[in-house]
Amino acid sequence: MHQHTACPQPPDADENGIVHIPFADEQDTTKEISPIEARLRERHRVVHALLDQGHGIREIARELHLGGNTVRRTARAETPEQLLTGRHQPRPTQLDPYKPYADKQREEGCTNAVRLHAELKELGYQATYRILSHYLRPRRRPRIRTVARNHRASDRSPPG
Repeated sequence: MHQHTACPQPPDADENGIVHIPFADEQDTTKEISPIEARLRERHRVVHALLDQGHGIREIARELHLGGNTVRRTARAETPEQLLTGRHQPRPTQLDPYKPYADKQREEGCTNAVRLHAELKELGYQATYRILSHYLRPRRRPRIRTVARNHRASDRSPPG
């Protein structure tokens, strides 16, 4: 055990190596953060704390069970916000400028998506029907499906 006293441990780790992570500093409490954002912020804090203690990228990656590129990217980011860009952020779509019009038409009773797509095309919309359909799907009223009874010839009474 004496040999391992120089091994890097994440900040606030006790003698058994259990990490006690305090809550991040109180920031904007009106905004609720996602689990991904919380994880990225905490990773940034831990990696930078270990870098400040003089540990190398490989050492940190091995100790935190992270990939070297993940630690390197985290180390290069000066703030956690620089890590929060990318695929988890909503991206603009071709439909965005037409969403208010599509929503207004749906509220006014236009339930025919094909007709709505044709109207949007006249306004300059160039994307596919499928994109519009995917946008409208969660906004549609649920249909009540009825199951027709299967009438077999033996169930019917004989004529006359």
